[in-house]
Amino acid sequence: RTMHDTIQPFLVSVRSVLPNTYFRNFCDKFAAAFTTTFYNAITRQKRISESGTQQFLLDVYNLKTLLLKLPVMEQKATNSTIPSPKSAGSTIAPAMYTKMVTKQFQRIEILLKLVGTPPELLIDVFKVQWENGTALDLQTVMNLKGMKRNEQAAMLERFGVDPATAMKGASMATSGSGLTENIQALQDKSSDVAAKVNSDLFQMRQKVEDFRRAFR
Repeated sequence: RTMHDTIQPFLVSVRSVLPNTYFRNFCDKFAAAFTTTFYNAITRQKRISESGTQQFLLDVYNLKTLLLKLPVMEQKATNSTIPSPKSAGSTIAPAMYTKMVTKQFQRIEILLKLVGTPPELLIDVFKVQWENGTALDLQTVMNLKGMKRNEQAAMLERFGVDPATAMKGASMATSGSGLTENIQALQDKSSDVAAKVNSDLFQMRQKVEDFRRAFR
């Protein structure tokens, strides 16, 4: 809800100062940056419980609904009897934008659904859900599930990784080195999704102000 309350008024403000063509391009870049930041922030978590994945999925649904509306978001008229100058425009987001946002959020949804998948079904579901998924992708999921070293090694073997390599990879993931060490380093910098998004919004707001001053 915090991100929703931050994003919506900011985008309405941006729309009021940018021509339609520039605003649509801005929406493309904003949506791509936002979803990438959100995905990376999720992978930085140490562990996500089953209930946590369900809450994340609800948040993802709400955020996706919001972002899909961005290109057609209208600024409310000060007088309800007077239509907004831009209200005559389309109320449907461009097809390419909708496709891009849907694809970006699908990646996030797949990750969360896999984290919430029972371990005994993980390999089969991973192969079906994550197209071209690698052992590193699977290890990211297992780390978020909080799986132990021997469990990860067994899973990697089932996935087709050489036993020795699987054990080494699992040891690196659970001992604080390798993949997990990198994730932890990033998490130390910023594990709060909302804080990161707010920081990005602040920078974008500054750019909008610079754009506005350039035309005064």
